[in-house]
Amino acid sequence: GEFEHELDDQAQADWEALYAKGAARSPRAIGEYEFSEHNPFLGDPAALEKGKDLFKRGLLSEAALALEAEVRAKPDNAPAWRLLGTVHAENDDDRQAIAALQRAMKADPENLDVLLALGVSHTNELDAGEALGFLRRWISTHPTYHEAAATAGPAPDSSQALSHTVRLFERVLAGPGATDPELHLALGVLHHLDRRYEGAIKSFQKALELRPGDYSLWNKLGATLANYSHSSEAVAAYRKALDLKPNYMRAWTNMGISYANLGDYTASAAYYVRALSLNPAAEHVWGYLRTSLACSGQMDLLGAVEAKDL
Repeated sequence: GEFEHELDDQAQADWEALYAKGAARSPRAIGEYEFSEHNPFLGDPAALEKGKDLFKRGLLSEAALALEAEVRAKPDNAPAWRLLGTVHAENDDDRQAIAALQRAMKADPENLDVLLALGVSHTNELDAGEALGFLRRWISTHPTYHEAAATAGPAPDSSQALSHTVRLFERVLAGPGATDPELHLALGVLHHLDRRYEGAIKSFQKALELRPGDYSLWNKLGATLANYSHSSEAVAAYRKALDLKPNYMRAWTNMGISYANLGDYTASAAYYVRALSLNPAAEHVWGYLRTSLACSGQMDLLGAVEAKDL
C-alpha cells in the first residue's frame, strides 16, 4: 500500500495511509479475514490468473474477489494471500490487508515481502509496536543481513527498541545494503514511526533513485512530505504515483488530503470522488468528502454523500 499524513487544520491522518487516510485512528484489533458474501469467481479454476490481471489493470475490488476465490479453494496458497493483502493495502483497507498477510505468513513464515508489507500496514494502522516487530523480523530473516541483526542483538529495553533498530538498519546500509531499495524503504518506515520525517524523506528518495518506477514508493514519499507539512511537494509525488498507476485508489485519496491541507477544498472533493469511484466501501473517504464539501460551501451536495451517491 503504503502511510497516513496529517490534515493540517482538520484531523490527523495519512502517511500509504502511511500513506493516505486523513483522520486519526487508534490501533484496532485485527481479526480473521472477512470474505465477501457474493463472489462470482467462486469455483473458477482461473481465479488466480484473473486476480493477477485485474490487479495489474487497477481493478482492485474485482481483483480481491478473484483472489478470495483462489484462497478459498487453496487456503495454503501463500502468494495468493500475499497479493490479496497488497490489493487491500492499495485499496486503503489495512485491516483486511493485515488479515490476508497474516494468512500468507502462516503458510510461508519467512517470506520477506510479507514481513515488510506487514510492517508497512501496521504503521498505517498506527500500531508502532507491531510494525517495529515485523521490520525487525524482516532484517533478521534476510539471508544477507541476518548476521548483522544477530550481532546487534535485542534492544537494552523496550523504550530503546525503535532507536536500536534504526541504528541496525543504518549500519547495514553503510555496508552490504547500500544499493538495496527494500532496505532504504524499511528505514524510511522506521523513521516515519519515529516521526523523523526528514530522515524518512531521504530514505524514500534514495529508494526511488534505485527503483524509480515503484508507484507505491512515490506514494509513501508523498505521504511523508505531507506529514512534514510540504503539501505542494506531496502533490507532485502523488502525481508520479498516479502517472505510473492511474487507478491507484490510495494515491487519489492522499491527493485529496493534500489539496485540503492547501485549502483547496473544491479540488480535494474531486479527488475524493475519484477515489470513491474506485472503492465505494472506503467509509473514511466518504467522511473526508463530507468535510471538504462543507468547507467549500457546497452544502447542497451533502445529501448525496449521505446517500453515497456519486
